Amino acid sequence: MASSQAPIPCKAILIVFICGLIFSRAANGAPQAGGVPAAGPQVRMVRSVAGTKGEARGGNYVILDPRTTFYVPDDRQVIVYFEWEAIKGTHHCEGSLKGPNGQLAVMSAFDYPATQTKFGGFWTIPLLENSPTGIWTFESRVDGESAGELRFEIVSTKRPADAVKEEPPPSPAEIYSRAVAASVSIERLDSRGQSMGEGSGFFVDDGLLVTAFRVIDGAQTLRITLSDGSHLQSTEVVTWNRRQDWAILKLAGVKSAKLRKAESASVAVGDHCYWLDKKTDGGRVISDGQIVGKEPHEGWGERFSISGLFNSSATGGPALNERGEVLGILGGALPESFVPSMIRGSQSTFTMTGSVVPVGLISANGSAGQTSLQALWSAGQFTAPVTAARYVSFGMITQGKPQKGKASLSREMKVDFTRQDEAATILIAFQGIEGWKNTVQLRISDVDNHILSNGEPLKLSLRSGEVQERIWSFALTPMHPGIYRADVFVGEAVAWREYFRVRE
Repeated sequence: MASSQAPIPCKAILIVFICGLIFSRAANGAPQAGGVPAAGPQVRMVRSVAGTKGEARGGNYVILDPRTTFYVPDDRQVIVYFEWEAIKGTHHCEGSLKGPNGQLAVMSAFDYPATQTKFGGFWTIPLLENSPTGIWTFESRVDGESAGELRFEIVSTKRPADAVKEEPPPSPAEIYSRAVAASVSIERLDSRGQSMGEGSGFFVDDGLLVTAFRVIDGAQTLRITLSDGSHLQSTEVVTWNRRQDWAILKLAGVKSAKLRKAESASVAVGDHCYWLDKKTDGGRVISDGQIVGKEPHEGWGERFSISGLFNSSATGGPALNERGEVLGILGGALPESFVPSMIRGSQSTFTMTGSVVPVGLISANGSAGQTSLQALWSAGQFTAPVTAARYVSFGMITQGKPQKGKASLSREMKVDFTRQDEAATILIAFQGIEGWKNTVQLRISDVDNHILSNGEPLKLSLRSGEVQERIWSFALTPMHPGIYRADVFVGEAVAWREYFRVRE
């Protein structure tokens, strides 16, 4: 028996193989021999597994009792499953079975119309009481090309009671239950103990909590809610990497469920994965999809892309493989993602994917000393949150700067500049919901929180209901290509923020 299977459809990945065809014919004066590049394999086996029971699960086929030894007469069948990677299109898949004595049997074949680059198939092999014992070899072929082998053993004895059982893959319900038990909510608190935002985290060992750096960024204190509803606070971290977007906290005396880390090298584009999202009421839900991209980013580390989005309060939570092992942390947004996209016309198309920080980037050393959040503030690791937005009714960046005797400054927002644009201007409309007096100032920083320039501080006084505009201009020519952040302060608090790009 043969059947086919394909993972959940993926719209974000397109892999194209281009094959060169060489035609040769005899002709007067034409060479009759010559060297040409060797044609490489067009099909790659991703994995293979055998067992006696299997089921379709979320668009994938799962072997429930993976093993390589089978016992007759106790076992009645062997199911072999193969997963391949090849170009999209219809593929002819066939299998052949070679017994321990060299006897060969051709299994049934099937044609599968693959709509994505990764697909799979399985064959069911009946076992009889007189089936020859020894090592059997099953070979798969796709489009006539060898596409992987799988060896298993048949023994003529009852299955021993103490036979080692390979752990079957957990069901989605089991993955959900384990992940929820190991997950926490993390709130950033300001100096008054007020919440400034919420994210997630998860335990990888007793008291060792992993989260995204941006979940703790800008906090004076962290309030952590465990899966049992209990609360505790922390003002320290063990280790972190701001650019790679991960941080580790150590909570003394906490015994909790924990998640096992997957081998980073085992993650491939097209792999099925799960992640915990968070609802507005705080409840957690399981989502599934695929790994649809793996991209290195110089200076920032690798990122995975998954075929789905998640709420900001789920940031810092786990992305998991089919065995419930941690593939990475939900998060890892790069600076480019903070620059607004200025859309013109209706021809643009978007692929909505989520970003994941690979677990292989995380260096978890539970014995390391702790660093206070205040020390991260002092080292310039934290970004001040926007806490005074009530003072601003409108803000924008535009190209150019005002000049006497010329047309008024453009009011068209722009966040993507070149150095040849020479100058940009930030215009802010301050509002007096109630009367107030203070100093307002512009500050330009790079992605590592280095302050590049401070605009002239301006004194401002507004009556209740009054609106006043202020502008600051700055030169683009001296700036290196990259992403920058513009903050406008009212006193010591950030009231407005925007990211912009400068190109060569």
